[in-house]
Amino acid sequence: MKKLTVGVLATASLLTAGAAHAQSFTYDVVWEPVESIGGLVGPNGPQYQGGVVEGKYTTTYADGTVSTGDVKCVGVDQPDGGIFAIHLACTTTEEAGKASLAYGCNFIGEPGPDTPLSCVGALQGKEGAFAGRNGNLTMEWYTDANARGTGAWFAE
Repeated sequence: MKKLTVGVLATASLLTAGAAHAQSFTYDVVWEPVESIGGLVGPNGPQYQGGVVEGKYTTTYADGTVSTGDVKCVGVDQPDGGIFAIHLACTTTEEAGKASLAYGCNFIGEPGPDTPLSCVGALQGKEGAFAGRNGNLTMEWYTDANARGTGAWFAE
């Protein structure tokens, strides 16, 4: 019984230690207008239409800490039949450091300029406190100028 108790305590200690290093968060973004770039017209309409967009974000961590920063993304429509309608590559910059983000997004409803997007993605720290860390993301881009999402930095 003593060995089992020690084993359970050791396992609980490891799980708690790992969770202490993970950081979950929510965020809100206010976007500037998207600058459209390129695009080809194919037999099924426009393809590979791209865009660049910048915004300001506010992140609220599970412990109540709040940070703000800038985000810049480039996105490209994907051909029909793929898992995602749009791919985004982004860079975030804030006082704590820089990170790179990659999203796959789909329209929530019929594709169109006013249709919200639902995105999932990955997060990779590049500089400062984020350097060497990875994480995951979700994002709902619900108006031309607003998005919100969730994420987590994984344990180091």
